[in-house]
Amino acid sequence: MHKQIKISISRIALKGVSRKLFRNMVLILAVGMLVALLVFAMLFNKAVKDDLDTANKRLGADIVMVPVEAMDKAEEFILESKDKTFYMDKSIYDKVKNLPGVAAATTQIYLKTLASGCCSIVEGQVVAIDQDTDFIVRPWMKDPPPLKKGEAYVGSYVWEYLGLIDTPTLFGTPIKVVEHLKKSGTGLDHALFIRQQDLDLVSAEALGKFDRSKISIIFIKLKPGYDLDEMAGKIQSIAPTTGIMTRGTLGSSIKDKLSDIISIFSLTISISSALAILLAWSTFTALANERRREVGILRAIGAKRLHIIRLFLTEALIIGLVGSGTGVILGHQLLKELASNFHLLKQLNAVSSFSAANLPISCMALGAGIIVCLIGALLPVLRLANMEPFTAIKEE
Repeated sequence: MHKQIKISISRIALKGVSRKLFRNMVLILAVGMLVALLVFAMLFNKAVKDDLDTANKRLGADIVMVPVEAMDKAEEFILESKDKTFYMDKSIYDKVKNLPGVAAATTQIYLKTLASGCCSIVEGQVVAIDQDTDFIVRPWMKDPPPLKKGEAYVGSYVWEYLGLIDTPTLFGTPIKVVEHLKKSGTGLDHALFIRQQDLDLVSAEALGKFDRSKISIIFIKLKPGYDLDEMAGKIQSIAPTTGIMTRGTLGSSIKDKLSDIISIFSLTISISSALAILLAWSTFTALANERRREVGILRAIGAKRLHIIRLFLTEALIIGLVGSGTGVILGHQLLKELASNFHLLKQLNAVSSFSAANLPISCMALGAGIIVCLIGALLPVLRLANMEPFTAIKEE
């Protein structure tokens, strides 16, 4: 008997939703737009954070040292693949490489390519590495041959750009590409790597402000058991004029930008939620006024208040479920279609798709849309359920 009542309530609720289809479609659309915005915001936030976390893990260094004024530039190259040049004195490297707790340390020198002709390397970052100490570049290749004079490694993006050309020109000098890196999701993908000994191949015009006593960046890997923050503080005291970035803090400036964006999303979502609740309240208030007689008859033949509440909240549930489901699909699609228009996502190559990892976000957004619809419907439904049966029939 109880099961039959449940089936009857579901059938009546479905008929009720289809009875005023246009009005209910407006509410479904409102809930769908709210959920789509919520899904978009959460996926946007997750895509950027996941990419930053992945870049931190893939970098292979615990501590990064750069000129203090170049910290943002370093982040932009490492995380966003933007070509940057900055320099500091090489003596800093000599001070920190043999500190207790330092397992490995290596340096890189950043140079820009010049505007190129038909067979030159596309404008981007040229990185001179110390082949003897490197632990940043070589792990992204399988058994790479040691670089010789006039040879280079290239990142995955540069490799795709070069196509079949394995001997392009760099600063007007032929250079042989001997190996390419696997895709890392970092600035390494957009770089070309030469030996630091080969800087004599680079013209004075390309070197710009660089001289042989300078380096751009120091990567440090710690020995197991050493505290990261403590070592960072010790290194900072030795080289107070340098900027220190540690594993996990890399990308802090991007996270600040992301926080501002999410704050705007949160405000927009809050306003949209309030409007959706008001629309649900308005829709179910009109529904309650129109169906008083129906409720009165149901109550007169034995339906309880709980049955009436279940009936109309089931209608709200159906509307919320359809609207939220549509919104979840739309939110994923929006991020996919609009990702290239967001500078932050484009530069980080951050992507999002339907996946098991994103399932909790979809479920949360689905639940939020349904709850908003139920909250808006609750007050009119309770008021209708509490009316006396004969009063409802007479008022009709």
